[in-house]
Amino acid sequence: MNNRKTPTLYILILIAWFILLLIATPALFEGILVANITSWPAGILVTLSTLFIAYFWLNGTKDVVYTMVYHLKKKRLVLPSKYLWAKTKGVTNRPHVVMVYCTYNDFNEHSLLESMKQDYRNNEVVILDDSTKREFIEEINLFAMKYNLKVVRRKDHVGFKAGNLNNYLQTAEFDYFVILDSDEIVPTNFITRSLDYFAADPTTGVVQANHIATRNRNKFMKLFAIGVDSHWPAYQTLKNDHGFLSLLGHGAMVSKECYQTVGGFPHVVAEDLCFSIAAREKGYFVTFAPDILCEEEYPIDYLAFKKRHSKWTQGNMEFIKKFTGTIVNSPMRWFEKLDIVLFTYNLPLTAFFALYVVINVILLPLIGYNVNYPAWMLVPTIAFLFAPMLNDIITYRKTLKPWTMAWYLLHTVLLYGSMLYISLVASTKSLFGKSVFVVTPKEASNVSFLDAVKGNKGELMFAAGLISVTWILNDSILPVLLIVVPSILSVYMAMVANKKQKKLKLVKEIA
Repeated sequence: MNNRKTPTLYILILIAWFILLLIATPALFEGILVANITSWPAGILVTLSTLFIAYFWLNGTKDVVYTMVYHLKKKRLVLPSKYLWAKTKGVTNRPHVVMVYCTYNDFNEHSLLESMKQDYRNNEVVILDDSTKREFIEEINLFAMKYNLKVVRRKDHVGFKAGNLNNYLQTAEFDYFVILDSDEIVPTNFITRSLDYFAADPTTGVVQANHIATRNRNKFMKLFAIGVDSHWPAYQTLKNDHGFLSLLGHGAMVSKECYQTVGGFPHVVAEDLCFSIAAREKGYFVTFAPDILCEEEYPIDYLAFKKRHSKWTQGNMEFIKKFTGTIVNSPMRWFEKLDIVLFTYNLPLTAFFALYVVINVILLPLIGYNVNYPAWMLVPTIAFLFAPMLNDIITYRKTLKPWTMAWYLLHTVLLYGSMLYISLVASTKSLFGKSVFVVTPKEASNVSFLDAVKGNKGELMFAAGLISVTWILNDSILPVLLIVVPSILSVYMAMVANKKQKKLKLVKEIA
């Protein structure tokens, strides 16, 4: 087993994308040519619009090819043999492993207790507590006293999660460390199996485990958790072999050598991604372990999901600002860099989509210009709109009833479709200011209709403004229907967690 990545996947993606563009070239080129003849503003706007279409198609092609290749090759995965680390190092030569549990006003006793049940002896658990609320501090103190655990706190909270980790790791004694989030539950064999992956490839600096979403306590969590279960193995497996695989913040083990060579975690919101880039620069790879199955919790409700989405968007925008030059000049291979761009740049580039809407719904109508593309171009565009859900469809085609699948897909469209506004706001804030590390809430309360309206007032105002402008300039709201409907229904989505389970039992159906 090794980390020799191949460009095969991205060659397939680019070939498929190129063929599609080649077919569409006459229509796209004619649109640009006619617009430039008409006026230079129309020419610029139509050219920008065409670039967006090309980028959107590339992302859609990526999702389709990723999904199809994974489902064709998943039965041929080669994993390291069990106890390989013991064969290479000797059973008596056990590396010292520290499990660092990061918490910030969200301590979860059950999760930590379950994670502590390791079949590997030479390990210790350390709680890195950044909590500010007295009730959590006292609970952690009692837990640590009961189980004889070390608790590390710092006077300042500089550097978000990265600062919390560095504060302890830079002076600690260890050979490897495991990162645990507050809701993380790692399996009993997590350490022993991770050591197998390190033993199988000396270039591995990080072992990133697989994840499923469990402990789903309400309808919102039960409805969307299956997306986690299908996404992790499909995308991370192929990134491991054909793209750029990043440490994903939790459920991972890092070697001391890799950590010290990189110089610790960068003090940014997306510390995991930036650390992975720096590690790759030093010759270390992140290796995915599909057979190490950890448990995490899906965001407790829609408003919590929105906060997490905002954090991810801000983190990725901060990454774009600070690390784009590093990526360009990196010794990484071209397809690894392309993989980073297509996945990491995707959330912040929602602003680019907003620009596309502004161009076609506002600016072009204002100058009295209308660009017409052949009707057939709607086919790949609509197909790519649903491409991110293709993996779910294939994964659960035999375990979910058609109506259940349709219900899930409909709500997935609403969930991610309604994120346009918050993505735009987060991208803009991070672009012109500082990114903020937002902790995802772990507890939900009953959300009234008025609470849902207040919690989504930005989405509602955004939808109202878009409807008004589009109607005035285009005599129709059809061009923005796929944007305004999810934005308006964000009110409904915020109350989904309130509803009791009736007939929709996705977890049982899948099992």
